Amino acid sequence: MRYRFLEHTADIMFEAYGKTYSEALENSAHALFSVFGEAKEKTHVDFLVSAPNLDELTVQSLADMLAYMDTHEIVFSRAKVKKFDPAANSLEIEAFGEKKRPRATVKAVTYHELMVKQDKEGWTIKVLLDV
Repeated sequence: MRYRFLEHTADIMFEAYGKTYSEALENSAHALFSVFGEAKEKTHVDFLVSAPNLDELTVQSLADMLAYMDTHEIVFSRAKVKKFDPAANSLEIEAFGEKKRPRATVKAVTYHELMVKQDKEGWTIKVLLDV
C-alpha cells in the first residue's frame, strides 16, 4: 500500500509509506495530487528543497509543489525524488502533470499532526492538508 486516507473531521489527512524516505515522500506527493484529480504526464517541473530537518523538508517539498500547482494552474500526477542528501536535509524532486484546472482545492500542507518516522518496516509520513 502506497498511502491511505485517514478520518478527519474537517480537513484531509493521509499516511504514506515507503521502504526509503524518498519513496515515502513520493507516495505522499501522490496522495496530495490525487485530491486534485487525474492528470496526464505532459510536462514536468524540478524543485530544489532544503530544510533544517526531515519534518520541515517534508512539509516544504509538498508545499512548494502545491504552491506551483496553484499559481500555474497545473495538476501533478506523480513526483520522483531525483536526489536526496540526508546529511544536508535537501532534495531534488521532479513533478509530472498537465495544465488544467483542479477538481478541488487545498489551502496548505500543515505541521499539525505531522509525523515522519522510520521503523523496521520502512518509513511512514502522516500529513494533514488544510482544505
